[in-house]
Amino acid sequence: MKGFIYNAEGLSLPIEFAPGVPFKFKCSEEECGKTVVIEGIVVEVGEEEFTKVLERTIRKNPDFRKIREITSRRYVFRGKVNGKEVELPVESFEDFAKRFLEDVLILKG
Repeated sequence: MKGFIYNAEGLSLPIEFAPGVPFKFKCSEEECGKTVVIEGIVVEVGEEEFTKVLERTIRKNPDFRKIREITSRRYVFRGKVNGKEVELPVESFEDFAKRFLEDVLILKG
């Protein structure tokens, strides 16, 4: 499964993951503007837990307010980003695409 992890060192990064399976992802300085190493696991959670992680993420970095629009609130990353323990919201590409298309259709409609 592919998706976005939000606020990994202030970035929205595309990752490939299988829920419940540990992974490691590295984005080079050339690709991301800085080196970002992500190690951990994406887990499926309930909407309430996702919302807590989402709001905590926005408090830490208000630039991510737009992710409040995520409608399919089911994945959270737990692990380390550049050695720091974090919990971050994750959105599958499929759910992102649906949300994006709904935004476009509403704007055109």
